[in-house]
Amino acid sequence: MRYTEFIIESPALELAKRLPSLRKHDYDTIDQLTRAVASKHNLSHKALNDLFKKVYRKTPDQWINGKLDETQSDELDIQQEVDKFAQWAGKKLHIKSMPEIELSMDTEEAQTNHHTGGHVEGSGSIWVYANNRNLVDMLRTVFHELVHVRQGELGMIKPGDSYPGSPIEAMADMMAGKYIKIYGEQNHHIFQ
Repeated sequence: MRYTEFIIESPALELAKRLPSLRKHDYDTIDQLTRAVASKHNLSHKALNDLFKKVYRKTPDQWINGKLDETQSDELDIQQEVDKFAQWAGKKLHIKSMPEIELSMDTEEAQTNHHTGGHVEGSGSIWVYANNRNLVDMLRTVFHELVHVRQGELGMIKPGDSYPGSPIEAMADMMAGKYIKIYGEQNHHIFQ
């Protein structure tokens, strides 16, 4: 944050911080938030819009829509990278029925259940927590879960076998660590 933003331009900074959390990003919703922030700082709606344009070189609606486009593009790129890796990993593990990989931004799910990935045997999908994680970490989680898929296909998992440090978890951890390094040797971009 620039010093001037902190001292002088805090209404514009506040607006920029609050825009991403809006339910909708249509003109009326953005205008309503802009008016509320302007009122809080004893500014006119026009003065806050002008200040925002001076600081961010775009109107609030142009700025947030650009940010949303970048986020959606980044998420699409990450999903494509994950899918590419999952196909590679599936071949290495000889997986018979490849599951879908669902990337999730659900922090509450990760924190409540103390995990960054998981799957239910036979569900056809793997859940991977993706919020604020490096690509290489997500891919390691994908491989770990795919090891469990293969263990399930081979009948290696019995009820109660999945606990921290159990043999099936140790195998998944070891294989994920090994194969992410092998994949990374040819795909340096995964190390962000």
